[in-house]
Amino acid sequence: MQSNRSLLARLTNEYPVVLFSALAIGLSWAVWIATFSITTSRSGLWMLGIVLGAFGPGAAGAVVTRLRGESVHAWLATIFDWRRPLRWYGLAIAVPVVGALGVAVVVFSLVGLPDSSSLGQLAPLFLFNLVLATLFTGGNEEFGWRGFALPHLQKRFSALTASVLVGGVWALWHVPMFVYDVYPHSPVLYTASVVCFAVILTWYYNASDGSVLGAVLFHGTLNAAVNVPGQAVGGAEAVPVPYAAILTGTFGVLATLFVVRYGPETLSHNEAVQPRWTGSRSTDGAVSSNPSSDGHGTEPSD
Repeated sequence: MQSNRSLLARLTNEYPVVLFSALAIGLSWAVWIATFSITTSRSGLWMLGIVLGAFGPGAAGAVVTRLRGESVHAWLATIFDWRRPLRWYGLAIAVPVVGALGVAVVVFSLVGLPDSSSLGQLAPLFLFNLVLATLFTGGNEEFGWRGFALPHLQKRFSALTASVLVGGVWALWHVPMFVYDVYPHSPVLYTASVVCFAVILTWYYNASDGSVLGAVLFHGTLNAAVNVPGQAVGGAEAVPVPYAAILTGTFGVLATLFVVRYGPETLSHNEAVQPRWTGSRSTDGAVSSNPSSDGHGTEPSD
């Protein structure tokens, strides 16, 4: 028993992202596999299961933080720290929308322009999907991906390498969606697109001085916006090339621009953001030992 405790202590202290990844995958897969095995596709219970499973990364971040003897309250305080210039929340919407416009250019050049009435009908659907994806089926994952995994990885690796690692785990986490035919995309192309998204989100996270709430909005907007061009032409299957290939190509170009502009080490003009809650121990509830009195290491910069 003592040796098991020692092994767990070593894992949580030396390899927190390994343990986090295993927990995030295990928690979400358990919910999704059970859901997809016993419910009818697109039913209310089916949707509820997808939503509950999407909270796996956040739950894993909280568990590993607690196992490390750190304050979950302090960790959550860094996540819910909303104090950033308003422009960062604007960019969290604008950048995914610009990427989606790039996807639209490719899709419409292959299929033709949709009529204006179909685009008008998609507007309320986009707004509904934006709220759903931000709060329940995308943005909520950011408590784990950017809220926990990325800052820990940036202690050991460059921002670009950390992005690829997070993107790889993020893609692996989605495996049940392919096994149970929830996602129609090629797993390989989907993985490539997710890694591109991860690089772009690392730029945003570091440039905004670690805004997790901004990343939540960014992720939700991304999920809602990238499907609009396909919906406008009658569905992704109406496009003569794999939709995931278009996403990978478009967002791959955007990710490459960020790497070239800012360099792979930090992907921004700021330092790579590392954990700011690790000085807080759960035993006494102390506040995180961040050298900055307001919780920010540097001023956000693009």
